[in-house]
Amino acid sequence: MANISNLGVGSNLDLASLYDNLETAERTKLNSITTQKTTYSAQLSAYGKLQSALQNLQTASATLGKAATFNATSVSSTNTAFSTATTTDATVGNYTVNVKQIAKAQVLTTKPGTIASNTAPLGETNGNTRTITITQPGTTKPLEVTLSDSDTSLNGIAKAINGANGNVTATIVKANDSDYRLMLTSKTTGTQSDMTVAVTGDDVLQSVIGYDSTAKTGALSVQTNSQNAKIVVNDVEIERSTNTISDALPGVTFTLKAQSTADETLEVARATDASKKAITDWVTAYNSLQSTIASVTKYVKVDSGSTSQSTSNGALVGDSNVRSIQSDLRGLLTQVQSGNVAIMAQLGITQDPVLSSDGSSQLKVDTTKLTKVLTDMPQDVTSFFVGDGKTTGFATQMNTKTTSMLNTSSAGTGVIKNAQDGINSTMKSLDKRYDAMSDSIDATMARYKAQFTSLDTLISKMNATSTYLTKQFSTSSS
Repeated sequence: MANISNLGVGSNLDLASLYDNLETAERTKLNSITTQKTTYSAQLSAYGKLQSALQNLQTASATLGKAATFNATSVSSTNTAFSTATTTDATVGNYTVNVKQIAKAQVLTTKPGTIASNTAPLGETNGNTRTITITQPGTTKPLEVTLSDSDTSLNGIAKAINGANGNVTATIVKANDSDYRLMLTSKTTGTQSDMTVAVTGDDVLQSVIGYDSTAKTGALSVQTNSQNAKIVVNDVEIERSTNTISDALPGVTFTLKAQSTADETLEVARATDASKKAITDWVTAYNSLQSTIASVTKYVKVDSGSTSQSTSNGALVGDSNVRSIQSDLRGLLTQVQSGNVAIMAQLGITQDPVLSSDGSSQLKVDTTKLTKVLTDMPQDVTSFFVGDGKTTGFATQMNTKTTSMLNTSSAGTGVIKNAQDGINSTMKSLDKRYDAMSDSIDATMARYKAQFTSLDTLISKMNATSTYLTKQFSTSSS
């Protein structure tokens, strides 16, 4: 069969152009399907934006619906002997605190003038190994290191102890050219970390570094005595092995820095910053959703006499699902909660009477009023947003509503998913229609091509016959 570009060559007719025009006309049958697919694709994208904005609002609502969001505390006092961190479990109030003593770690050293070199072996040289064992009551497993004859120098001992990565560090101190000392320091504070050093398999080395903390005898000297931390809170003495105490008061962690010179007052106050941020974050998420809705439902008035809608319209203009979402959420804004704080206006959150630049209706926050209510009526604010945590409370209800809208389970009734599923189903049907129409057009054009080829061949033959007869008649006349 002839190529399209060769059609009409034999007949001298412009069949190729005619074929192209017919194909162009046939392909226009696909335009309406393509236009529909473009429209539905834009709707799917718009629902994606709406879903994202709704998810942000749901996340903000979930945070706002937690009692812990409104129970944050902070330390309003300035203290010198200690610092304090608090959690939502801390009780608001004032406490009298006095640090009697801070926790210290035990430090042991070899005695002055007993070791003249840091490289000379200090133990026996009989070819055997020996084991240094350091036990501490507060640790479950003793630190053990095994040394050969060549490792019994101060350098070798310190390297082996530090390499074991236990609860003890070893340091070599050079007092002068003929006086080196081994310093052992517990990594943890308190009397339960006192060190007992024993050497088995080398009596000579035992006589140089051995020490019994229980009997307080041996070759080592105590440079720093261990001690537990002691702190008095409201006349109750508390003793711990470390300078970080987190179990004395619920939700309060003390970090002791020095012994007190006098009683200090710890002031635990209600922190409004976290609550205020959660509320303003929710307002931001709500306003962002309204802006998204305004964008996807934007309507541009058509000019007089126009026969088509503006191409600047939002993809979901007039969509009933979007109107339903917006209406349901706005309905919650005006719902009255039980308690002293019953409506959002009491918190300084109101509807801005002036529409934003995108045409959406936005909420605005009076931060001064909000701060005052959070400070003066913290429990009432918590009640307004959290309620019983199940069916009452503004944030609880908003979280329930948005979660339902975003439901994606196969048996769910999420308005977003249902709309997306409907659009995807329609687009699959359009794809099938497009493919079927395209196949039909291809078949039609193949038929045209065959017909044009036959026509071209027939006319070509007729032209040849005409030429032959004309020549014969001309010869006969001559």
